[in-house]
Parts: sequence; structure tokens; C-alpha cells
Amino acid sequence: MARTKTFYDLRDAFALPGCPICRLKAEFTDRLLEGIIYEQVNDPGLRTKFRQARGLCPEHAWGLARRGAALGIAILTRDVFRELEREMSRPQILFRSLWSRHGISGRAREVAARLLPRRVCPVCEHVQEFEQACYDSLGENLLGEDGLLGLYRASDGLCLQHFCGVLARVHEGRVLEELVAVQRELWEKLEAELSELIRKNDYRFCGEPMGVEAVSWLRALAVLAGERREG
Repeated sequence: MARTKTFYDLRDAFALPGCPICRLKAEFTDRLLEGIIYEQVNDPGLRTKFRQARGLCPEHAWGLARRGAALGIAILTRDVFRELEREMSRPQILFRSLWSRHGISGRAREVAARLLPRRVCPVCEHVQEFEQACYDSLGENLLGEDGLLGLYRASDGLCLQHFCGVLARVHEGRVLEELVAVQRELWEKLEAELSELIRKNDYRFCGEPMGVEAVSWLRALAVLAGERREG
């Protein structure tokens, strides 16, 4: 079977702490935001998507801002405000004589509908496509010679969201069985560490030194909410 870059990226990420798809997603998103600011600000296609989406979602908008690219952001957001102003300048919005047809509340809803995004955040769109490529690669390369199963078993496993994403795209019974079995083992191990952390916080056992369970609560949050991104 031919190996794609995604396979090798997953293989390397499984050897590192945390959910490998969260890690690859964060790296992919960083590259995407860097590309927007430094290479695509004047790209007509991107600017059209930016206007239609009314900018980016909060996560990716502030990810862009953290890069300090004031000029690029000013160019892209100015486009959005010009689009919003055009929508609010339409005759059916401006002329009071037209309001009575549907009442004030109906006209207000129409104004809001014209201002809301017409498409999803363009960064989210690309990130979702990347996640799906990771799901497919993991499912297709889990078993067999040099497959990812052994690395998966030795890792922290996937977060809940990405595990469910992989399951939704699995087409082979044995792959499904192995995925569920390994992820269950990893979560059972984490649950045991959480129980040990709770036990050692009991006054009767608080003198016992902490081990890996000391940070199990952080890993539990990462599994349920996804890995926290910095910067």
C-alpha cells in the first residue's frame, strides 16, 4: 500500500503526548493562517470567501490576530465591512414605505439575515477537510505490516471528538474492533489514574507521592475537550 504524507505525519504524532490528530490539526491550522497573512491577502478567491463568511470564526480570527499582521487583517476586514454596508444600503432596508408589508420585526429579521455569514469560516472548511484526511489515513493504515496499531496502543490515544470522527469513516469490521478495543484500554487506564489521583487527595493517603496520575486531570480534559492550543 502506498503511504501518504498524512500516514507519516500520524506515525510521528503518535509518538508524542496527547491526541495525534489534535496535534496535526493545530500545526495545519498554523500553516494555514500563516499562508493567509503572508501569501493570500490579495487573492481574489480568498477575499470572496472572507466576505461571504463575514470574516473568520472567533478561534481563527484571534489566531490570525496573534500573528500581529495588522495590514493584512485591515485589508481583509475592510472588505467585509464594505460588504455589510452594501447590504444595509439596499432600498428595501432604507425606505420606510416598504416596512409596512411585513412589519418592523419582519424587516429587522430580513436585515439580520442579510448580514449573517453566507458560508462557513474558510479556515474551518480547510481544517475539516484535513481532519477527514487524517481519519481516512488512520483507518486505512491501522492494520497490516508497519500499520499504526502498535503506535496507537502505546500512545495517549485520540480525543473523544477525533475518535468519533475516525469511527464515522471506518468501513472494515476488524478495523472497527481494533479501534474500539485499543481506545477503550487507553481510557480505562486514564480512568484508573483519575481514581488514584482522587484517592491520594484523601487525607488518609495524602502523604503518598504522586506519579503519572498527578496530571491525569489535564489529560482527561484534553480527551473530552480536545488539546489546548497555545498561541
